[in-house]
Amino acid sequence: MAAMGQVILSEALLDADARDRDFEAAVREHARSVYRVAQVVLRNHHDAEDTVQETFLRFLQQPGHGREIRNPRAWLARTAWRVALDRRRKAPPVSLEEAAKVVATLRSEGRTAEEVAGHAQTLALVERLILTLPKELRDPLILSTVEEMTSAEIGEVLGIPQGSVRERVSRARGVLATKLAAWMEKNRER
Repeated sequence: MAAMGQVILSEALLDADARDRDFEAAVREHARSVYRVAQVVLRNHHDAEDTVQETFLRFLQQPGHGREIRNPRAWLARTAWRVALDRRRKAPPVSLEEAAKVVATLRSEGRTAEEVAGHAQTLALVERLILTLPKELRDPLILSTVEEMTSAEIGEVLGIPQGSVRERVSRARGVLATKLAAWMEKNRER
């Protein structure tokens, strides 16, 4: 009877070790992309790290410790996205007038057009303009361009069909191009 108990205990310990190794492998393989998804949404290092921890905690709490998840990368990205959205503080939208003021300030410092275009503040401006996009356009665009996720993965994260993902990314790029063109036109007048 004692030998049977030892066999059961040994098997349980082996299963626990295997689960630990599987979990560690998942963390090693996917932690960076989970962090990037959280960082895109939250724009705050500490909140993004908390989101990563929460995401992997939820992964660990899955039945079979995530072994039954068909696509762990997509599952983790979707979970990180949802956790980050829950944490995100609402960012105020940027108007075209604010964008023009930033560019005017850069130009008043005597910078050339190439320097203005390449300057980090201009990149920040573009990021802020992206944040003004409607949520249904912004989210697929960010996941596509920043995370370089496929349409299938984005569809899984956001719960929408692949065709809708492609259409929304295309529309988002069009709206962004229109905003940037309006910003540039306004900027030329000054």
